[in-house]
Amino acid sequence: MRDRQSLADLYNRHAARLYAIALRITNDRDAAADALEAAFVALSRNDDTGDPAVYLIQAVRDCALARQTRPASATVVPLEASPRNIVEDAWYRGMNVNDLATRYGIPETKARGLLCEGMAQLRMQFAAGTK
Repeated sequence: MRDRQSLADLYNRHAARLYAIALRITNDRDAAADALEAAFVALSRNDDTGDPAVYLIQAVRDCALARQTRPASATVVPLEASPRNIVEDAWYRGMNVNDLATRYGIPETKARGLLCEGMAQLRMQFAAGTK
């Protein structure tokens, strides 16, 4: 179990950003707050998480997806199957390659390629320190 001060420090540093991720996924303030709380509870119970910030990002995403209030089919479909749109749908909606291919009306191989391309672009942006 992590000590209270460490958890408080992590919460102060990351809660607003994690809540924003959960809110974007769930589109519901209560569900986002629940996901944030569940992620921190999970972290407090597990000492072997590696980097706690990375653990929290994944945990809040998973918790938010479990509490998602809007079905993926009810969202507006972007006009194009761009690498960015594919990555956003995979991350924020928990869509797999088959789901992405169906959503965009493209073959799975193209969806997989766009997902790989989007992730490569994201890695380059992180390495360069840009958004």
